[in-house]
Amino acid sequence: MDPYLVSPAGPQELTPALRLLFGGEVPALDRRDDVAVFVARDAGWVGGAVLAQALPGALGVAWPPRAESPGAADALVRAACDWLRRRGVKVCQAFASAAQLPDADALTRNGFRRVTQLVSMRREVEPLPAAPTTGGLAFRPASPLAAEFRDALLTTHDGTLDCPELNGERSADELLAGLTEPAPDTAWYLASEAGGERAVGVVILATGPGEVELSYLGVVPAARGRGVGGELVQFALSEAAAEGAVAVAVSADARNEPALRIYRRLGFTETERREVFLAEL
Repeated sequence: MDPYLVSPAGPQELTPALRLLFGGEVPALDRRDDVAVFVARDAGWVGGAVLAQALPGALGVAWPPRAESPGAADALVRAACDWLRRRGVKVCQAFASAAQLPDADALTRNGFRRVTQLVSMRREVEPLPAAPTTGGLAFRPASPLAAEFRDALLTTHDGTLDCPELNGERSADELLAGLTEPAPDTAWYLASEAGGERAVGVVILATGPGEVELSYLGVVPAARGRGVGGELVQFALSEAAAEGAVAVAVSADARNEPALRIYRRLGFTETERREVFLAEL
C-alpha cells in the first residue's frame, strides 16, 4: 500500500501543482474532462504532482512527475496510468527534455520504456522554397470523414518510421480517430498525381497564432522515394504563407532520417529534442 495519499488536485492545490510541473507558465485547464492533475500528499503535505491527458484514438500523454521522493513519484505515475486506462487509453506517451530526465526515472520504474527522441523543427515561411522541377501533384481539401481520405491516411501508416510503436496496440479505427477528430483551425488535404485519381499522400495542418503546425504528413508506400514528401512540405509552406503565418513547425522521430533530410533541405532547423517514453496500458 502506497504511503502517499494520491488523489486529484483540489481547487486550492491546482495552481501550486501546475506551477510545480511547469514552473512559471501555468496552463489554463478550464475544467477539461480529458485532463487530470494528481497530487501526492504525505501527512497532509503536497509532495508532488503529475498531469495526464486522454487523447482521441486510445492515446494518452503523461507528464514526468515532479515529487519530493521516488516513492511519491511512483505513486503519481501509477495514479495517472490508472486514470488513463479507465478512459480507454491503450498506449501512453511521455516526453522529457534533458532537464526533465531525472523526473522521468519514475516512468521507467513503472512500465514505460524509452523508445526514441522527438525532434522539433521550425522554418520561417519567407522566403518560400523553389517549386520542384519535377512536381505535378494535385492537392485538394478533404473531409476527415471521407472514405478516400481515411483510406489514404491509413495506408501512409504502413512501414512508417515515425514512432511505429504507437500503431501496434491500436485498431485501424483508433489510428484514424487520433488524426481525424474534428478540431478548430485544422485543415486536411489529399495529394494525388496530377491528372490521376490515385492518392499519394496526406497533409494535416493546424493553424495557431502566427504559426502553422504540420501536424501530420504521410506518403503512401508506393510513392515513397520519388520526391513526394518534399512536395507535401512545400505545399504546407505555401498554405502557411497564404494564411499569413510567420513560421511552420513540425516534429519527427529521430529515427526517421528520410523525413529529417527533407525538412533540413527545405530550410527547417532543429529547435528541441525530447526523449520519448511509451507504456502499453
